[in-house]
Amino acid sequence: MADQKQPAWVSFGNHVKSLRRQEGWSLQRLAKLTNYSATYHSKVERAVRPPKQGIVEAMDSAFGTNGALLRMWRDVERSESGSGWYEQSGEYEKEAEEIRFFHPFVVPGFFQTEGYARALISDTIPATDEAGMKKIVSARQSWRKRLRTGNGLMLNVIIPEFTLTQPVGGPEVMAEQFDVLSKESQAEGIAVQILPLGLKDFTWTVGAFRLIYINDRSPLLCCEHATGEDITDEAHYVRRLEIAYNKLQMWALSPADSLQKLNKLKESL
Repeated sequence: MADQKQPAWVSFGNHVKSLRRQEGWSLQRLAKLTNYSATYHSKVERAVRPPKQGIVEAMDSAFGTNGALLRMWRDVERSESGSGWYEQSGEYEKEAEEIRFFHPFVVPGFFQTEGYARALISDTIPATDEAGMKKIVSARQSWRKRLRTGNGLMLNVIIPEFTLTQPVGGPEVMAEQFDVLSKESQAEGIAVQILPLGLKDFTWTVGAFRLIYINDRSPLLCCEHATGEDITDEAHYVRRLEIAYNKLQMWALSPADSLQKLNKLKESL
């Protein structure tokens, strides 16, 4: 019986074949470099056998793709298992040594209080029942727990002042949210900067994104949208948003001045 091609792995297999041919290697040559048989490699390229992590790590090293091939494999594997986009980026964040985050309109999800999150969810997803509400709120709370800044992760966050002037959930909810932001801004490994009102530079309209840096691998770019997010390590897109983040950081208040701004905004409620 002929091997059955598995559609989810076709693109991955074609990509591996392209990498091998760019190097001018035969299947036998790749087998020697990875210590996996030429037959196994052939099945991976023809998408008749889903590759295991070990062979992908070996190919990533042989091709010098700096983690990109492994990330591609992970994305296909999670798609096959039904994992959501938030689980995909979460795996990368566990390995990160630095994350740079920007959202033009709301407080970052990992810093949101339950009251703030509930107010946003009720407006943006009005049909959400209590079970769904608890699931989303729990996901945002677990997101913060996953970002273990005390273990060497550096978390850089830029928040527009405009975002903090919006009365999400009312004064009591915002007061609690300001308390959390003030506490987080003083935590180890976290730098919170406020982007003041009245700037003539409109880089902040670029949208919501975060840059994830994992040791010596290529940086990852996660761009958020209404139904999830897109993840890429393509250098062109990563560099474009790195430039945007650097500009935002240049215009933002220092962490110390940002803390003072947070306290003043809370007092004005």
